[in-house]
Amino acid sequence: MSRRKNPFPNPRQHKGAAVVDIYDGPTRRTVTLGPWGSEQAQLEYERLLVRLRAGRSVAPVHGAPAPVNAPADLTVAEALVKYVSHVEGYYRNPDGTPTGTAEDIKITLRYLQRFFGALPLAEFDIRCFKTVRQAMIGDGRVRNQVNRRAKMVRGFIRWCVEDGLPVAVGVLEKLSAVRPLAPGRDGAAEGEARMPADPTAVAKVLPLLRPPVAAIIRTLWLTGARPSEILKMKPCEIDRTGPIWELKPTRHKSSWRGKSRAVYIGPDAQTVLAPWLDKTPDPDDYVFSPARAHAEHNTERSAARKTKRWPSHMRRNATKRKGAARKRAPGAVYSHLTLSCAVRRACLKAGVAPFTPYTLRHLRAVELREQFGPDHVRAVLGHSALNMSDHYSRTADRALAMHAAERAG
Repeated sequence: MSRRKNPFPNPRQHKGAAVVDIYDGPTRRTVTLGPWGSEQAQLEYERLLVRLRAGRSVAPVHGAPAPVNAPADLTVAEALVKYVSHVEGYYRNPDGTPTGTAEDIKITLRYLQRFFGALPLAEFDIRCFKTVRQAMIGDGRVRNQVNRRAKMVRGFIRWCVEDGLPVAVGVLEKLSAVRPLAPGRDGAAEGEARMPADPTAVAKVLPLLRPPVAAIIRTLWLTGARPSEILKMKPCEIDRTGPIWELKPTRHKSSWRGKSRAVYIGPDAQTVLAPWLDKTPDPDDYVFSPARAHAEHNTERSAARKTKRWPSHMRRNATKRKGAARKRAPGAVYSHLTLSCAVRRACLKAGVAPFTPYTLRHLRAVELREQFGPDHVRAVLGHSALNMSDHYSRTADRALAMHAAERAG
């Protein structure tokens, strides 16, 4: 039985040159890449792999490296440079900082750069698209994430078409015809469903958190708001004239679509927020500020000090203080990562299963559905469609079914 041919052969040394054996059916052809160990040989080998992955033929050579793509052709890598410039300018917050979407797109584009960077853009087709998608599966990405990133690849090709870059005729329509990965059928792992936070675990964790973080967690639980809406909340965005306060974030998840968003703050949440609103000096400042919380903590420690401040102690402390030169000075606003890390550390300390701040939104949805029904879930969480509210609160079905069976079974 003959040995299986390697579709992506490794280079070997032959008379001081780097060569590689290419198989076209039963026919073997040796391609010379360049001097062994040279940068030229490595570059030609990478270009050769690109064409093999894309299913392209390699032009025969006679003692010299084959020009895999003409210099005049725009490569995928060159198109990616143009697209990344567009992404960095388009996906930005009002303050000029890049959004999470921009960074997520760049992660996806690295697959294109890795496998087909040297390929002419005009030769990118369905086979290349599926190769990239299969590489994502091979990296252990779950099915929903692979499908989402595949849309980003299509978005790159769509932008190339819109910007007049040389793509193959009809390639965008062909990529759109590729079906998304189906559950249990295409070899991609399934992600774990996001479950609502355990209210018992949340109650055990709250006493272990710093006061501002605990207030944020309580507010998220009571309002069902997104973490970004509470972390970046400002007093000027809250209407406190009525019995129910109304938070209208200046910037939120769907603001780029022209949609409005309101977070309704009831009596219990008002009790949690009132002290922090009183501590906010400027209506345009963030209600929860790490820098302000750090300064208040230091003031409280100084006031609770029992030993006398001897001059020698103060001089030594002055040499140890970093002030603005410290590596990680407190910021003006809490980030998602800061909040999540604080909650995770508290969960481990309390000995409960870790939960994320966003699962408090799911917990609120479940509680609202058990008490009032799905329409109230949609109204409180700010969803446009009822099916999204059902997705957030469907874990309440078991409790509702058991209640119905007890009453009517």
